[in-house]
Amino acid sequence: MTELDLLNLARDTTQSEIGYFNEMITINFAMIVAIFYFLNQAPIAMKVFAYAAFLIGTLFLFGQMLFETNVKISILQALRALPHPHPVTVRYLALYDSWLTTVISVLLNGAVWLLCLGTAYLLFIWNKAAHVKGA
Repeated sequence: MTELDLLNLARDTTQSEIGYFNEMITINFAMIVAIFYFLNQAPIAMKVFAYAAFLIGTLFLFGQMLFETNVKISILQALRALPHPHPVTVRYLALYDSWLTTVISVLLNGAVWLLCLGTAYLLFIWNKAAHVKGA
């Protein structure tokens, strides 16, 4: 593979990670709507089933994100091994090795678990009647 191919592949993996996170947000909002409109009145068995289905989907997407991250790590290792990298590659690698990547990783991982915990709270603890007039 050429240097340009590796850079494009690295950027594609980032785009895939962002796409998976967007899908997580989408299923989370769908779950919130379902909780607000009917799951808050459902029996506990239905709540557990809905949360299990939600969690399976979320963890599947999270696993795919981790897979893309591992592919990106291999690509970055290949870019570092190039004998005379282009200045764009040098800059990309320097940026990837900076504090920004660490912050993004922590925020992304934290957001996934926060979404799961927030949905569990809304589904099992939150009381719609106490917060919404006319419920």
